[in-house]
Amino acid sequence: MSNGTTRKVADRRLEGAVEEEELERALKTGFWCIQDEVFMRPSMGEVVKMLEGSLEINTPPMPQTVLELMEEGLDNVYRAMKREFNQSSFFTINNSTHPSSRATCSYSTMSPR
Repeated sequence: MSNGTTRKVADRRLEGAVEEEELERALKTGFWCIQDEVFMRPSMGEVVKMLEGSLEINTPPMPQTVLELMEEGLDNVYRAMKREFNQSSFFTINNSTHPSSRATCSYSTMSPR
């Protein structure tokens, strides 16, 4: 995004059929949502307005975690993601009145807003 090559992040299956403005709006919104400081992240209502285009989006600062991931290289990132996925804690709630009804939840490391 910072060097003007936003199209490179678009899904290849779209075969380039993306609106540049829409893609940039989605990227900026995404980068605001992953800010290191929770107070800098937009509310869900603000996210909707950003994606709709009814709210002006300033260029977000690059989160420190993203900069660190870029320095480490994508191979390390993919390995870390796979390792975290395999180590995630899952639990299932069984409902005795409706034996076929099961809810599955997973532990998330995301920060609360």
